[in-house]
Order: sequence, then structure tokens, then C-alpha cells
Amino acid sequence: MERVYHVTCHECTFEGVFEDHRTALDEWNEHERDDDHRVSILEIDRPSPRKPA
Repeated sequence: MERVYHVTCHECTFEGVFEDHRTALDEWNEHERDDDHRVSILEIDRPSPRKPA
């Protein structure tokens, strides 16, 4: 399983999905700082793609 990070603003349409934890945190912090919005980050476990049968 790979981890992905879903970053969502609760006050505008800003949203993103990132595979890199540091990038997700940077985007989160930058949006909160620059726009003074409430932003959340959710770590999601993503299953590996299934191989064809």
C-alpha cells in the first residue's frame, strides 16, 4: 500500500492529492498562511493497482 495525502480547504475550492508527505504539508501550511483559511490534511492508504487476471 502506498500513502497519499488529501489536502482540503474548508473555505474555498483549494484541494489537492499528493504522494509526498512534505509537499502536502507545505501546500497546507502555505494556503493557511497566505489565505488565512482553515485547511485539513487526511492521510489515505491506497491499495496497489490490481494485476489483470
